[in-house]
Amino acid sequence: MTGAGYGRREGAEPNFKGFGHHPLLAYWDNTREALAGMLRKGSAGSNTARDHIEALEAAIAALPARYRRRLVVAVDGAGASHGLISYLHKLADRPGHRLVYCVGWDLVSGNARSAK
Repeated sequence: MTGAGYGRREGAEPNFKGFGHHPLLAYWDNTREALAGMLRKGSAGSNTARDHIEALEAAIAALPARYRRRLVVAVDGAGASHGLISYLHKLADRPGHRLVYCVGWDLVSGNARSAK
């Protein structure tokens, strides 16, 4: 098969894994549903605060309104940036809202799930 784009991935670039994208994904742990995703170029920085904030905002907006006032946000080490921490502080300080967050926790090993 031939055609424009066949066999090529738009936005894919060399990265630490070889060649591809550097996606950001957000899931609702209660249901394991994907709430938001951002397919970034392979050269995107792992701790780009602007991208993490955008993905978090999209994830919160995807939640039913009744669940947006009490949130627990967990971000792996790639999201550890001063910009994201400042944004999480701002969200936590809103009157009538409760936000607990953990940034930099090893999510892959299962520690976050076993801490429930």
